[in-house]
Amino acid sequence: MKIRVLSSLLGLSALLAGCASISSQKPEAPPTAEALDQLQQVRDKYSAGRYGEVIRGVATSDALATSTKAVRIEAYKLQAFSYCVSKYPRLCEDSFARILALDPAFELAPNEAGHPVWGPVFRHAQAQVAK
Repeated sequence: MKIRVLSSLLGLSALLAGCASISSQKPEAPPTAEALDQLQQVRDKYSAGRYGEVIRGVATSDALATSTKAVRIEAYKLQAFSYCVSKYPRLCEDSFARILALDPAFELAPNEAGHPVWGPVFRHAQAQVAK
C-alpha cells in the first residue's frame, strides 16, 4: 500500500513538473515598429550593395538586438552575407554562429546555400556548432 501511494505521488509530481515547464514558456511578443523599420532599412541597404552600412546597422541597433528571434535571424543573415561579400569570412561565420545559437535547426534557402561565397562558410559554421 505504501509503495502504491509513493509511486502515485511520484507520478503526480512528474506530471505537475511537466506542466509547469510548459506554462513557463510564454509566447514571444511581436516585433516593435522600430525593429521592423530598422530591418527594412537593412534590407534596402543590402539590396543597394551598401554592405558596410548593413554590417554597422545590425551591429549597432538595439531595436534589432532585442527583437523577435525571426527578426534577429534575418538581420544576422544579411549581416553574414555582407561580411562574406566584403571578404571577412571569419566575421561571416560568427554571424552564422549567432543564428545557429538562436535556432540550431536553421537552414539557408537552397539558392542561398548554394552560393559560392557564403554557402561553404555557413556549412563550416554548422559543423562547428555540431561539435
